[in-house]
Amino acid sequence: MTELGQMIWDDALAQGLAEGQAQGLAKGLAQGQAQGQQQASERYSKLILILDKEKKNDLIIKVASDPDFREELYRKYGI
Repeated sequence: MTELGQMIWDDALAQGLAEGQAQGLAKGLAQGQAQGQQQASERYSKLILILDKEKKNDLIIKVASDPDFREELYRKYGI
């Protein structure tokens, strides 16, 4: 291969690698976000079911509207 041919090859390879990495990163981020949303939803549902079982329905509204209180209860119930 000529020196020019090698330079073209190297540039194409570097560009392909960069594009592949960018696509892989984007796909990984999207999958991570989807997993995080699923876990948050499951965590929230567990808390609501616990409060319902304990007949603490008045707290369900507070949990829905107050993120700090919600986090406090997540810790309290080990969720």
